[in-house]
Amino acid sequence: MTDHSSWYNSLLSIEKADELFENRAELFSKLAPLLGRKEYEGRYALCLVHRHVELEQGEGMVATGLETKPEKLPLSDTKVTDIVPSAWTATGRPFEWKRVGASEDRVPPPPPELVEEFSKIVGENIVLGLTFAVGHLPDGYVWWESIHDRQHILRSAPRESPDPSAKRFFETCWEPTHIDSTSPTVGHGMATVVLTPNIVCSSSAHLHVCK
Repeated sequence: MTDHSSWYNSLLSIEKADELFENRAELFSKLAPLLGRKEYEGRYALCLVHRHVELEQGEGMVATGLETKPEKLPLSDTKVTDIVPSAWTATGRPFEWKRVGASEDRVPPPPPELVEEFSKIVGENIVLGLTFAVGHLPDGYVWWESIHDRQHILRSAPRESPDPSAKRFFETCWEPTHIDSTSPTVGHGMATVVLTPNIVCSSSAHLHVCK
């Protein structure tokens, strides 16, 4: 198998991945009830599979708290480590990692049955994957991720773009949201779970937003 860094560097750019993400409404309507199930809600979310930076051999994108940067990955999957996978392709291959502390921080990876159902829905769509759900913030606030060289740093701020010069924004992650069945936006017989964007990327400032 190709080493991770070479494989990761072959992933699509965010612009190309966004371009290839078609039939969004149809896929969202099928994926929302799946990710909104009680056993999955608050744990996993839908993500756009794309690369951030060019990795060197042996590296992977690892998040430590609010910072994400390339780090050397453990050489063995069986070795006990504080670095665990945090995002996967539709086939279950990890492409991002996170550093965890106490045992309560160790959310298990998507179970095989979730990966199987997810893969059946997205089919040959190579730009969709699964990721750990992002922590919640007060209404109207998001996590803005600024990129400095090869390091990403998150900060909380109102959802309005801090970069008025940005010409395009790319949604890159969506989490299931339950809508009150009495809401006028939910029609008779329609699902009460929808996927809402919680990460948005600014093309000019190379920023990500996490709700």
